[in-house]
Amino acid sequence: MTSIVLIEYRSGLLEVRQEILEFLGHPIIAARGGAAAKDLDLTCASLGVIVIGHRAPREEREDLIRHFRATVANVPILVLIGRDDSPFQGIDYNCPADEPHLWIRTVQMALAGVS
Repeated sequence: MTSIVLIEYRSGLLEVRQEILEFLGHPIIAARGGAAAKDLDLTCASLGVIVIGHRAPREEREDLIRHFRATVANVPILVLIGRDDSPFQGIDYNCPADEPHLWIRTVQMALAGVS
């Protein structure tokens, strides 16, 4: 079964978003922060989608996007964006962080292979 990789920058948000995504029935690989995400060993995991949270500087999230594009290039990336964020380039999906119904639906589409 494909896994959801979830990177969040605050413990509370990580726990809440992990709990929200668990109902989709896919294993969740969670990391708090960019450094922890880069340290994940994803070589044996069957990855369905990578979700990057919104509570970090843009440069840190862009660095994480580059990292995942270099290490797991074919896995869709969804970036949650804050109200003041502009959409990220070079990813598959941008979704407003404060619209969970939308990003949950987007995660489901990515898991199903829908672009």
